[in-house]
Amino acid sequence: MILFKGLSARNFIFILITLIAKLTLNAQDILVTTKTITLGLDTVQLIIHEKKGEQIVYIHVHENETASLEAGLDVLNKYGGKLVTLKHTFDGTTNRFVTFRYNNSTYQFDPNRIYTTNDSLLQSKISVVDGIGKVNEKVKKIVKNLASEIWEEVSFYPLIVALHNNKNTSPEIRNIWFFWEKYEPESYNITSYIKKGDYSSDTNKSASDIYINTEINNSEFFIVTERQDFISFYNKRFSVVLQSENPVDDGSMSVFAAGNQKRYINAEAKHGKVEEQKAMLELLHQH
Repeated sequence: MILFKGLSARNFIFILITLIAKLTLNAQDILVTTKTITLGLDTVQLIIHEKKGEQIVYIHVHENETASLEAGLDVLNKYGGKLVTLKHTFDGTTNRFVTFRYNNSTYQFDPNRIYTTNDSLLQSKISVVDGIGKVNEKVKKIVKNLASEIWEEVSFYPLIVALHNNKNTSPEIRNIWFFWEKYEPESYNITSYIKKGDYSSDTNKSASDIYINTEINNSEFFIVTERQDFISFYNKRFSVVLQSENPVDDGSMSVFAAGNQKRYINAEAKHGKVEEQKAMLELLHQH
């Protein structure tokens, strides 16, 4: 049997199977690259996932927020785009804070509190956890370089989507030792943006509008920097916070993005709630 001139049936089937395999692989492939950033004696890796499709970049800066990363990669594979995640712990654990050694001291910072042009603020966001070193200009320069490298990976996209998880634990009084007790306030969730009594925090000072759907867990909500996005999620009856036009500079990427006229959406969900966060990202894509 001859299907094409000079091509046997066996060879034709082999070529056909190879082409189908390549087409399938290309349709599903996510290109993964690694950029290594030096921090003193240590390093941070930016793991970059890319796939043709939507012009959206996902940013995942907290290594221990694994549910948001899993949800983000699933949606990236479906719609395409770019996802950047930080890897800075190499002993099999995951940590929220980045730690690095420099000049016989160890420093620590939250990788979502380093995006600011305010040197004094940045200095306050870096702490010495071991040694007698100080947060001097060299230490700040090391952290600034990481912030710049991360921002460079996301700033050229028309939409930045941050992937975060929260604990959302209830307030409690913990017994520390014998008769000593410690009050643990309610952890971060959408109600953190509501002014409670006479107390006003940087969080609620930075919120312009809030919509809370009481049928949705307080852990699950969006933070947006543009009113059109707030209106869209409100119309879909999904809990959402609109960041004010003049938010308190806390070093977060949401404030920095707004200051650079970049459209930014933060998708928050509780630790471990992968399916709930996938549903949120699907809603975002419908929007």
